[in-house]
Formats: sequence, C-alpha cells, structure tokens
Amino acid sequence: MGMKYGLDRMLSLMESLDHPEKKFKTVHIVGTNGKGSTAAILSDIAGNLGFSWGRGTSPHLLHYRERIAVNDNWIPEDAVAEFITDHRHTIRKHSATFFEITTAMAAWYFAAKGVEWLAAEAGLGGRLDATKTYNGVGTVFTGVRVEHSRILGDTREKIAAEKVAIAAPDTVLIAAAQTEGVEKIVMDVVDRENLKRVFPISVNRSPLPGVHQLENSSLAYTAALELFGRSDQEVEDAFNRTCVSLRWPGRLDHRKGNPSVLFDVAHNPQSMEALVDHIKPWGGSVPMVVGFLSDKPWKQMVELLKGVAGHVVVTTPDSERKLEATELAEHMKQEGFQVEIKEKIVDAVGRCREIANGSAMVVTGSFFVVGEAINQSVSRSWVDTLPNSREDGLD
Repeated sequence: MGMKYGLDRMLSLMESLDHPEKKFKTVHIVGTNGKGSTAAILSDIAGNLGFSWGRGTSPHLLHYRERIAVNDNWIPEDAVAEFITDHRHTIRKHSATFFEITTAMAAWYFAAKGVEWLAAEAGLGGRLDATKTYNGVGTVFTGVRVEHSRILGDTREKIAAEKVAIAAPDTVLIAAAQTEGVEKIVMDVVDRENLKRVFPISVNRSPLPGVHQLENSSLAYTAALELFGRSDQEVEDAFNRTCVSLRWPGRLDHRKGNPSVLFDVAHNPQSMEALVDHIKPWGGSVPMVVGFLSDKPWKQMVELLKGVAGHVVVTTPDSERKLEATELAEHMKQEGFQVEIKEKIVDAVGRCREIANGSAMVVTGSFFVVGEAINQSVSRSWVDTLPNSREDGLD
C-alpha cells in the first residue's frame, strides 16, 4: 500500500483491535542510527531482570518475522497468518500500509503473549510514525543525521523535531547532549510536553562490538535505570549479563569460517564511518562485497571506503530502491577501486571468498545485501550460525 502520512489509519486499527497497545509499557527508540541496537540491548536487559519483553524493529535483516520478537523468539508464521486472516477486512477498510499492518500486528501479538515491556524502534521520524500510537512511557533519542530530507526536513533541527515529537506528555526522554541547534529543539519539546530529560550514564563496556556501541549501551542502560523500577544494582547486574549473552546479527557481526566474514549494515555515512574505524586496525586492504540503495548517499560511503577496501565485488540489492551494480561499479572504478560485478548476492559472496583466500572479508551496505549474504552463507555452512561474542575477533 506504499507510504502514507498521518495517524488516523493506525488509531482506527488500534480501536478495532480493542487497543492492545494499552496492555504493555513501551519505550520508544528514535534517531538516525543505533535504534535497532539500542532496542536489542534494552530488551535484553529487561529479560535479564525477569520481565517478559517485546522488541519491535525495522527494517528486518534475516526474515520479516524478526520485526516482532518476544523473549528473543520471532513471531511464528502461523501467528502472522492468523492476524492477516482474521483482520483482513479491517486492514482493507482502513487501506493500511505495510508498516501500519506490521505495527498493529505487533501490538496484537505482544498483548496476546503477556509482554510487560516493549522496546519499539520507530520506522521513520516519530511525530507521524505508526509506533507513536503505542503511547510510550519513555523515549530514547539516539541523535540525528540528515536523512529522508524529502519527508522529515533538510536540517538536523527539523529532523530532530520530527523524531522527538513521538514522546508523550509527562514522560521520560533519555538523550545525550546534542549540537547547539538540536539541543534547543530537544529542550523546546521537553518544556512544551513537560518531559523529564535524562542524560545517559556512561558505561565502559558494550554487548556489541564497535566504539559507537558504547553510546547505544549508555542510552539503554540509563533507560533501564529510569523506567524499569529496579534497583541500580539489579540493573547493573542485568546489563553485565547482557554484555555476555546478547547476539545481534548484521552489526559488526563477526562470523568464523574459511574465510571469516564481518557482516555490517553500514547503510549511511555515519554507520560506514564506524565500520571503517573498526577495520582500520586490521591493516592492508580488505576484500569486500558492497551493495547500496539508490536513495542513500552512497557516493559518500564509497569515499569512506578508500584506503581500507581491497578488491570489491559489487552487487544489486533485491529492492525497488536498488542501486544497480553496474552504476556502482562504474563509479568505484572512476574512484580508483579494483571492482568486479556479481549481480546475485550469493555469487558476490562466493567470489569474494575466493579472493579472500582464507583471510578476512567484509560484506556491507544495504540491509537487503547483508541479510541475504548472512542467510546464504549460513545455509552453505560458509560461516557460523551465530555471531561471535563481543570479545572474539576474526581469525
């Protein structure tokens, strides 16, 4: 059903479902980067505190069902079929979009499974995002970069205003100090909606690899302290257990194999910069599989790969918004990269494995590329099923 703005359809859907969103407490996660990781960390902390928890994320990486998870289990296929079958008339009546259907289904499923706490990643923006209908008791703001400018605005300030507007009046907002302009926007919302502004407490470790994950971990840890109603010691103990147990695919995701592979959904310049910083210590030029969506600032991301990418195999994501491998390859050749094309993602990974010849390699870019690469690599036993622990490096 495409993309449609406004909350009227979602509000009607929730009413027709007898408001399942009122049966659990929600923490909204908004921002440009780190939403999924922050939601994963926060929900795992909730589990380690003994709560029944839910996690709503988007887009999906490995399978549609991962968007709706309860206690680390994806929604079953039969539950998806049940919801669509039983509510087909309502969905059609309201002309609900894909994301609205998923958001309503998630609330229905979380309520049915007795979820106590939900970490809900916003899909786009916040003010008009379908997840706003969950009326969260708290909001975590991970910060902003200029993205989706056609929809949210062309400055960080405009984008921040859209995202933070998801916060319900008289609730908690966890947000680090922002740049001057963004900070003013945040405080305007805090004053207008009578929010409790909380700055994150720094942590010195993270469940997920990468220096940038310390910021996401600080936000999740602080949200748990503020919202879950448990003692500081209980939350600290739960966070420490999360640092050992959490696995989150596709985010600096090391998988042992021959060769070992680092899968990372670096789908915008900020996340690509984090990937590059992570692999610089390896030294030398790393063979890579790369594929982007056409509506992303992909030329900026290509520029960031200079100096770290060795032989690059470019591929085409399976998406209407795909950047054709031929266009990407032509640009990268002009920029001095050694490039070849494999249209199919599995073929690109297979070719890069040959080039790596037992040493480490990287698969990066769009969720569509990285998710398919993981699924194909696991099914062929090229890599381990699960990500390695945070402490493990590549062979």
